[in-house]
Amino acid sequence: MIDTEESCEIKKIERVDIGKFDGISRFLNLLGNRTRIAILAAISKYGEACACELQPALGIPQPTITTHLRKMYDIGLLKQREVWKYSFYSISPQYANLVDDIMKNQESFESRR
Repeated sequence: MIDTEESCEIKKIERVDIGKFDGISRFLNLLGNRTRIAILAAISKYGEACACELQPALGIPQPTITTHLRKMYDIGLLKQREVWKYSFYSISPQYANLVDDIMKNQESFESRR
């Protein structure tokens, strides 16, 4: 039997409070949906998009798009601007670099299938 005290380089790892990662987990789970990623790609490309413009661009029903937009807005990933009866969405500044990095690396994610 191997004595772990002698074979392991790491002697102590502090106790990790798994609960403190709930917010990150919710955020990453939210991003784990290809429709939401496609919405983010469109918004990222144009800087802002009206919910009504996303329906023909993605070819999915307007209520589905609205549901996804609301989830991303509720978690703070998107900002919303209303003009008359139209809602325009953009990426919140604190997440702009993250979304840009994800979109720039899209091909590398695809090649890892």
